[in-house]
Amino acid sequence: MHDPIPNIHTTSSPTPGSFGQSSPTSPDSTSPNLPSLMNKGITILRDLGPVMEPQEKTLTGLRDRLAEGRFQLAVLGQFKRGKSTLLNALLGEDILPSSVIPLTAIPTFIRYGEGRSIHVHFQDQRKEEIYPSDNANWMSKTLLGYVSEDVNPKNEKGVSYVEITHPSPILREVVLIDTPGIGSTHRHNTEMTLNFLPQCDAALFLVSADPPITEVEVDFLRQVREKVARVFFVLNKIDYLSESERETALAFLRKVLAESIGIMPDGQVFPVSAKQALAAKEKGDTALLEASGLPLITGHLIDFLAREKTRVLREAVGGKALDVLSDTLLQVNLEMRSLQMPITDLEQRLALFQKKIDEAKRERQHTQDILNGDHRRVVELLEEGCAALRENSKHHLESVAAAAISSTKELDAQVAEDAIAQEIPVYFEHTLGEVTGKFDKELLAILSGHQQRAAALVESIRIAASTIFEIPHHAPAATSPLVLAREPYWVSRKSWSGVLGTISPDLVDKALPRSIREKRIKARIGKEIQTLVVHNVENLRWATLQNIDAAFRVFSRELDEDLTHTIEATYGAIEAAYTRRKEHADEIADRTQKLLKASGDLQAIIEALAPARSSKV
Repeated sequence: MHDPIPNIHTTSSPTPGSFGQSSPTSPDSTSPNLPSLMNKGITILRDLGPVMEPQEKTLTGLRDRLAEGRFQLAVLGQFKRGKSTLLNALLGEDILPSSVIPLTAIPTFIRYGEGRSIHVHFQDQRKEEIYPSDNANWMSKTLLGYVSEDVNPKNEKGVSYVEITHPSPILREVVLIDTPGIGSTHRHNTEMTLNFLPQCDAALFLVSADPPITEVEVDFLRQVREKVARVFFVLNKIDYLSESERETALAFLRKVLAESIGIMPDGQVFPVSAKQALAAKEKGDTALLEASGLPLITGHLIDFLAREKTRVLREAVGGKALDVLSDTLLQVNLEMRSLQMPITDLEQRLALFQKKIDEAKRERQHTQDILNGDHRRVVELLEEGCAALRENSKHHLESVAAAAISSTKELDAQVAEDAIAQEIPVYFEHTLGEVTGKFDKELLAILSGHQQRAAALVESIRIAASTIFEIPHHAPAATSPLVLAREPYWVSRKSWSGVLGTISPDLVDKALPRSIREKRIKARIGKEIQTLVVHNVENLRWATLQNIDAAFRVFSRELDEDLTHTIEATYGAIEAAYTRRKEHADEIADRTQKLLKASGDLQAIIEALAPARSSKV
């Protein structure tokens, strides 16, 4: 799949949990020398020939982006949350299409321009298609032909990305990106959105009041936090809520963000009605626009961009440039050393390195076996914990009901109902949160151990390459701390009138002794208590099980990706040198001299970009 933003491709990502914060290992990208350093890097890569063309294109794209001062803000959200409506409200007219069916995995970039136009870019070598127009309705219909899953299913037209130019003032400061909606039946939409997020400087995450946030969105946010450093949150469709309902929804959203994602609960969430805002701008209704909440969002964004755009953009671009150049330096040194040694020596060392790779792959399988075993053991611990929780919760609520019933002279069941209704949210909010915290701590301890072993395994490849080929070892940056995902869960407080039914004593009951009547009432309430206990504990069990499965799955995938990347970066450079020795012996001297100079120049640029890490890279 082609990158939706030309020439911008990166493997860097922010420190987990760094919403609105700079990484402690951020490069010295505030220096005015950053553009000059990047130009030097581009020249070096270009001089090394086609083998470094991907890195050269990436660095060129980053440099151009810095020169333009282009800050890219992705608008994210689940399908039908109102992303396109919000973007239309920001633009002031209904240009971006919305649909009752999912749109395809085509991101749309909205840039400043004196006139309105659509630019369609394709994945192959076809010339871009340009559609200038001042008719918003026509533009919307034209866009549907490329971004609609109905008209362009699974992107059969081969569209890479779509650009819109528009004279909206906010676009002078930022490029807005309309992303495919996540959580639809089309899995590729979510995948596409995640693929280009590292190219964005910040994101605006849109949820709505129906409900405030879902498990799908929470899971997606955890992945977002690994790819983009700054996220703003918007609660859309507030026109469907009363004032009290709005405050409840905002409080719940902040709670989930704090507990499940690690965002502080006092973080600002902007309530808005995108629908009202768009209507207000189209009608010129100032009062309705103010009531919609949109001015608060735009004011905050403009203030943020004015205050931090330069710093944030330079940090993002500088960090990505540092990653590209550091990876390149390793490849350059390996290729250079491989060209310098006798061919028989190279073959022997290549064979030794291959053995190390094979050993690492076997160790990876062994690691996976241990990981699978720990996965099973963690699930068993969860089941044991939930069984104990069900039993303890049942006894506690039964004791509350019994005390309430016993305290009434007339055996009024309503008293018991009221007592349990009050106790359930208090008890379960505390107890389930306590259990979740303890389990998260246990899971974190297990996965942290695996993370250390995995990092050592991947690093062993670099060490082996450095040792076998006698080149300096470049230790990686410190491993980011693990941050566990957590699915949100809701405490069930079912309507007692609908749950317990009629439990008032009938004529037969009244004829029975008090002790028997009391026993019968407790039994009836006990059945409903059992139902509520099972429901709440199962809610927690299911959410936690998803967390466990996701944590182990993601960990395993990332380990495979890191190992594969490291092998390709090291063995590939050595193999390329070996091929040159065998097939292009007359070019070795010139190539070696070129690599030697490139190595020294790259090292100097890296040290200038990241003085704090210069001893490591």
